[in-house]
Amino acid sequence: MIKLYITISALLLANYLMAQNKVVNVEYEVYFNTEIPNAQKANLYFEQSKNTSIYKKNNSQKNDAKSKRNNEENSVSLKLSSKKQGYNYFDYKKDSLLTFENVFGEDCLISEKIPEIKWTLIDEEKLIDNNKVYKAICYFRGRNYIAWYSLDYPWKYGPWKFQGLPGLIFEISDETKRYNWQIKGITYEEVSDKIFEIDFAGLKHIDIKQYVEKKFNSKELNEKLLSKMPRGTSITNQATPRTGFEIKFEWEE
Repeated sequence: MIKLYITISALLLANYLMAQNKVVNVEYEVYFNTEIPNAQKANLYFEQSKNTSIYKKNNSQKNDAKSKRNNEENSVSLKLSSKKQGYNYFDYKKDSLLTFENVFGEDCLISEKIPEIKWTLIDEEKLIDNNKVYKAICYFRGRNYIAWYSLDYPWKYGPWKFQGLPGLIFEISDETKRYNWQIKGITYEEVSDKIFEIDFAGLKHIDIKQYVEKKFNSKELNEKLLSKMPRGTSITNQATPRTGFEIKFEWEE
């Protein structure tokens, strides 16, 4: 159930937050119906007066035990990841989106302009825990998505890189249900300004095109894998399959 610890009407909340310098904290749970099904928590923070937002992923996740066991029994698992918390930082005044992601063992800060998501609003509504939400659809970087947003919370924000609707996104998934975001709570609170700070230390700075080349460059991936495997191991070179949220980019259309 969604936890709405709010004692004033939703329509007055935005003005109240600005007056009190409060930060909105939206908690999401992300469900991955992938080869190893798991769930992950994340938090979206934003402050209207600063016109910025940050979406932070929780590194801990819940794996499906049976799928995890089968994967361990039938394959060699090579983990190339980071202990740092992943995030997406929006600065609307600068038209800037900064994303932290670990790419094959290297911590990267990826810069791009805020993506223009072309939403189509659908005349359809439903209830999510007694909150009326409305339907919208979009195509974004290789996947079709279905979103449900609330006009009672007139904020343009949402999880991950999703934004630009006339209300807060309560729920969104791709049409195959491989990736699903569901809202779990909305609170307003005073938090340290550090919540919006970005730690640049030890990060490789790349733009979005360099990120695509790095992530889907099979040669670089093979080198990383070989460094983790016994000496004398060879890998047949092949194109890296594109998985994840983004599989086709604007300049590739």
